[in-house]
Amino acid sequence: MLLELCGPPSEGRTVIVAECFECGEPAEYAHHVVPRSRGGTMTVPLCGACHAKAHHRDKRMSTPALTAAAMAHKKARGERVGAVPYGWALDVDGVHLVLCAAEQGAISDASRLRAAGLSLRKVGAELQRRGVLTRNERPWQAQQVKGLLAAEVAR
Repeated sequence: MLLELCGPPSEGRTVIVAECFECGEPAEYAHHVVPRSRGGTMTVPLCGACHAKAHHRDKRMSTPALTAAAMAHKKARGERVGAVPYGWALDVDGVHLVLCAAEQGAISDASRLRAAGLSLRKVGAELQRRGVLTRNERPWQAQQVKGLLAAEVAR
């Protein structure tokens, strides 16, 4: 009774014939009762009309809300969301983040230098003097140092 892939046949997706869980019409979608972004795994077959109603019932089910929830869920699991932040590297699995000791050290050094009263420009110059360059192997600019200081440091 479950559908292999969700989507109407016109989109080139495979549909197993089943009845809509809600109205009994032929089903076109395998709808996740709890969205996948929120950890859901179980589906029910729905026709196109009932599937549309399910996704427009309230604002919490809108695409932006579901996308935000999915991104927060990925981040909570230690998975990459967007660019890899400074101080971290992408693990060999291509999904999870692992600490980058050298970059974590640069963040700590920059924090100590800034706490000692150095300007952003002078912090960058001192990092460069120590041989610490950006990921692009360029000298630090004040704006980059500002971002470095805002980076998440592992505890």
